Amino acid sequence: MTTTWLSRQSVLVVIAAFVLSPAVAPADDSSAELGAGGLVLTHSAQIRLADEVLRISPKEIAARFTFINDGKSDIDTVVAFPLPDIDTSRFSEEPLGHTTGDPLNFVAFKVAENGRNIPFKIEQRAFYKGRDVTEILQRAGVPLNIVDPRFTKTLDALSSEKLRLLEAADLVDRESGSFPHPHWLVRTKFWWRQRFAVGKAVILDEHYRPVTGESLIGREELTVKNESGLYWIKTYCMDAKTRNAALAMLARNRSNPHSGNLLTALATDYVLSTGNNWKGPIGRFRFVLDKLKPENVVSLCWNGTLKAAAPTLFEDTRQNLAPKGDIRLLVLQKAPL
Repeated sequence: MTTTWLSRQSVLVVIAAFVLSPAVAPADDSSAELGAGGLVLTHSAQIRLADEVLRISPKEIAARFTFINDGKSDIDTVVAFPLPDIDTSRFSEEPLGHTTGDPLNFVAFKVAENGRNIPFKIEQRAFYKGRDVTEILQRAGVPLNIVDPRFTKTLDALSSEKLRLLEAADLVDRESGSFPHPHWLVRTKFWWRQRFAVGKAVILDEHYRPVTGESLIGREELTVKNESGLYWIKTYCMDAKTRNAALAMLARNRSNPHSGNLLTALATDYVLSTGNNWKGPIGRFRFVLDKLKPENVVSLCWNGTLKAAAPTLFEDTRQNLAPKGDIRLLVLQKAPL
């Protein structure tokens, strides 16, 4: 495991779009990860993030934020949790990582203030080439989000009239086959109004299931510096020690005739850079990483020192943290039988 920040160039796409999309598919049998992150609110010079506790695993992300209003007046503002855009064109042909199947809250997001659940609103719209096409899709009766279990069946069963409506708007094409191929982006965010009283700590807890990507990688990706191998090395700061640990796991698993030459790679992203939205740096930041199983191998880019706290846990605590990059976590484990 190495602890080097990704370069600013590497995270530029993440900061701009909150989407982490590998330029190289890591394996044929793989699903893509999407990187959500922390809370966002209208920038205020009065509100500081005094404390954040972030717990990350491929299965769950939990974050506790303690905000303090240092100003002279209370503030009522909108707080949002933006999800990554979902490209229906890409994910109609390539598996998306784990989701709940709920087309709106597909990460099972929930948030609480001082222990009480906060009811939040969900806004989901569809866009194509910068224009809002939500109403066109609704008129055709097509679900916006590809994670909707009805999406493919509904799109394939469209009447000629509805299909012509979508083709006229350039939202589908049939050039790649007999079935309609979608083109739009789905943009989802959760939001609510939040009051920050002067001098009073506001503690917000968020929990959600990350859209963790899953791939199979083998010895070639861990030893050969080809396009696929370099992807893993660069994206997750995988150093020689980590690669050797993964190779040792492969060696121990050779007796498995079905998957002895492969490992399951779980990729989970977290947009930490939203912490720069507050007044000043994050006062105290505690990071807890869970690799799920003691024998698993973990790699990520981090500029601190993660120390073992339990058989599956690593921790680091930083003071006055001004995030310069986001967290991209890779957990390697034995492939299933």
